[in-house]
Amino acid sequence: MAIRGREHKPGSYDAAVPGTIYWTLSLYIEPDRVAQALGRKAVEHLPSSVFRRAQMRHLPSLALRNAIDPLFNDIADRETQGEVQEYLLATTAAQCNDLEDAAALIRRSEPLTFKVDKSTTWMTEGVTFEAHPPALDDPRRVGLRTFWVSHNNGALTYHLSFNHHYAEVFDENGVARSGYDPSTYYFLSLLQKLAAPKEYALKPELLTALIETADPYVDVFSDTPLGIDPLDTLKVEDADGKEARFWPFVQQRLTRDARALFPRVARELDIPAPAHGFETGLVDMVPFIEVPGLKVPKSRFMFVVHDERLFDRLMPLDAAGLASVPRKSMVRDGCYAPYQKQISDLTAPDAKGLPPRRVHLGEPTAEEEKKEVNPRDRVAADFWNWATKRAEYDAMLAAGGFARAPAEGAKKVRGAPPHVVLKPNDHDGLKKAMREGTCVQLLDAKHQPLAAPIRHHVPAFELNRADCLDYLFLAGFNQNIIDFMNQDTSEILDSIDPIYPDSDEQSDERFFVRYANHRAMITYVPRSRSLEIGNDYIGTCPYAFLIHLLALHNEFLARAHEERSMARIERITAMTAGRTPHDSAALRALRDREEIDPDDSGDPTELLINRAKLAEFEDYERFRYANPFRYDTERDVFAKLQDLRGTNRKQAALTTAIASLEDHASDLRRRRQQRADQESARRDLRINLLLGGMGIFGAGQMIYWIGEKAAGEDNAPKSLLFSTAADKQVGTAIMGSVEVAMAIALALFVPLLIWILVDAIRASTRR
Repeated sequence: MAIRGREHKPGSYDAAVPGTIYWTLSLYIEPDRVAQALGRKAVEHLPSSVFRRAQMRHLPSLALRNAIDPLFNDIADRETQGEVQEYLLATTAAQCNDLEDAAALIRRSEPLTFKVDKSTTWMTEGVTFEAHPPALDDPRRVGLRTFWVSHNNGALTYHLSFNHHYAEVFDENGVARSGYDPSTYYFLSLLQKLAAPKEYALKPELLTALIETADPYVDVFSDTPLGIDPLDTLKVEDADGKEARFWPFVQQRLTRDARALFPRVARELDIPAPAHGFETGLVDMVPFIEVPGLKVPKSRFMFVVHDERLFDRLMPLDAAGLASVPRKSMVRDGCYAPYQKQISDLTAPDAKGLPPRRVHLGEPTAEEEKKEVNPRDRVAADFWNWATKRAEYDAMLAAGGFARAPAEGAKKVRGAPPHVVLKPNDHDGLKKAMREGTCVQLLDAKHQPLAAPIRHHVPAFELNRADCLDYLFLAGFNQNIIDFMNQDTSEILDSIDPIYPDSDEQSDERFFVRYANHRAMITYVPRSRSLEIGNDYIGTCPYAFLIHLLALHNEFLARAHEERSMARIERITAMTAGRTPHDSAALRALRDREEIDPDDSGDPTELLINRAKLAEFEDYERFRYANPFRYDTERDVFAKLQDLRGTNRKQAALTTAIASLEDHASDLRRRRQQRADQESARRDLRINLLLGGMGIFGAGQMIYWIGEKAAGEDNAPKSLLFSTAADKQVGTAIMGSVEVAMAIALALFVPLLIWILVDAIRASTRR
C-alpha cells in the first residue's frame, strides 16, 4: 500500500506543484447567529468596523491581510464609502512578536491523512453500483489551512482549504509512478461528494424513523450512520493520529477556531467572551434536497485543479501545439461506445426481466465483500484491467489488423500499396495514425477480414485509452457525478463546455478554464502565479477565491431575503384576508424583528407593505455585492455564477413580488377609500334620519300646541285664529290627530334609533 500525496514542511513556502487539487469548503454563518453568539439580539448585527479592529490588533490576521488583500484589490473595486468592508481573519489564537513571525505561523498547513475504503458505493437511475478500483484505499496526504472572512452585513464565512498532490504515487522504495488512475479519479470525486452527496439516499430504516420525529431530518454532524458511503466511511486522521468522519472533523475545527476568534471580537465590543457552547449555534443546517431527510451546513465550495494534462484535455491544441481546436473534435463517439456497452450489459434485466440488485465494477477485494455478493449481483471482475489497458488494441496490432493509409487528399504513388500494415507493438505508429486520421482497421473483433476497411480518427488518442478515462472523469467531476464511467458522448461534451472561456478569442488566451455546478466552482490551470502566492496563505488562488466568496455571500443573502419576503407576503395576505398566518420559523423570526405597534394610528397592512418595500434596500441591496470585478474574465464568471446559483433569478422574483405588494397597497387604498365613502354616506343617512325624526316631533309639538289653543276654556283668551266656541271641536280634533300620529312616529323612531346606535358601534369597532 502506497501513501499518496506530498508532505509539506511546516513554516516553509509550499510550491504549487502540477498535479495538485486545491479544495476550499466555505461555511456561511448568518449575521443573526454571529450577533446571538456574542449575546446580542439577532437584529443587532455587528458593524464591519468591529472586525476591522479585530484584524488590526491580531498580527497573524494582519499578515494574512498584507499577503492577500493586494491580490483582491488588483482585480476588484472593493471600496464602499471609502473603505473595504470585508476582512480576512486568521484562525490561530497565538500572538506574535512581529509580522515576520506571524506570516511564518499562518503559512503552516495542518497535515492530514484521508482514508477511503477499498470500494465505494452509490445509486444512480435506480441501480446500486459498487466500484472496486485497485488502490482506492491508499492513504492520501492532505494539507489544510483554515481562515475566516467577515462580510459587510455582519456575516462570517469559515473556510477550510485542502490540497492534495495526486499526479505521482511513491511506493515503499520511493519509486514514483503515475497517479492518473481510476482510484485517483474516484478519490477526487468523493471529495465533492463529501460536501454535496448527490446519487445517495439515507438508510430506509433511518428515514422511516425520522418521519415520526418533530424535525424529520438528520444532519451530517450526527454520529448516526447515514447509509451514505463517503460520509460514513471516509476518515480524516490528524497529525496526532486521531480519526474522525469528515463532517465531525469539520465541526471540531470550526469549534476550535470559533473559540479563538469570538473572544477577540468580544474584546472589541467591550463585552465578556462567550461561554463555551456558543459555537453549536453558529452553523445553520438546511435540507439537502437531493437526499430527503438529510441536512447540511449552509456551504459552497470551489476547486482549483493545477494540472497541465487535464487542462490540455479541456483546452485542446492541434497536433503542432499551436492553435486551439474544438473539444468536440477530441471526444468521438467511437471512443465511448465500448464503455457504454459494458455498463448497458451489466445493468440489463435478466431472463426473468429483473434488474440486477447491485453492479460491481471490478471484483470485490475483501473476503467480507465477496461473501455479500448476491446471486442477482453482476460482477465485472476484469472491468478495471480492461478499462485501463484496452488489450484489444495490442491484440489487433499483433494480428495485423491496423494499418496506415495515405492522408486524405495526398497524391497516390503508382505501385504503392493502399495501406501499410502496422507491426505488432508499434504503439507510436498507431498513436500517430489515430491522431492524424490515417489509421484504418482491416480486421473485425474476431480478427477476420472486413469487407471494407474502417477509417479511424481519434485526435486525443492515448495508449490504454487514458484519454477516454480522463474525459469521463472530467465530465463527471464538473457536474458532481461519481457515476462517471456511465456517460455517452453527448453527456461528456455538455459537461466539458465551460462557463469561461466562451469564445474563440478567450480560448486563445489559454490562462484557465472554469466550470460551475449548483454548489461548486471549478478552475483548471496549467500554471498560476496567483495560486503560487495564495496557496501559502489561504490554500488556493486568491482571484478565483474572491469570485467564489462574493458569489457565496450574494447567494445566501438573496436566499435569506427571499425567505423573509415570503413571510412578509404571507403575513400581509393573511391580514387582508382576515385569517391567521400559517405558522413557520421564518414568520416567527419576522415577528421578533418587525413587531406591529398596536398604538400606531396608521393602517397596519399598509405599514407592513412599506416595511417590505424598505427591506428590499435595508436587507438586500445595501449589502449585495454588485459585480465589482475590473477585468472581463472575472466579471463574466461572477455574472454566470450568479445566474447558475439562482441569485439573479431570486432577485428578479423578489422585485416582482415587491411590485405586486405596491399594486396590492394601491388596491387596499382604493378599497379603504370606497369603504370610507360608504361609511360617510351611512353617517349622513343616520344624521338625516335623526334630524328628520327630531323635525317630526318638533312639528307635532307645534301642531299640538295650536290644537290646545283652539280647544281652550270659554273664559280663556282666544287667539286670532280661533275665537269662537265652535273652534273648540277643531282644537280637540287636532290634538287627537297629533296624538295618534306621534304614537305611530314614536313606534317607528325608537327601533330606528336603536338601529342607528348599533350600526355606529359596529362601524367604530371596524375602525
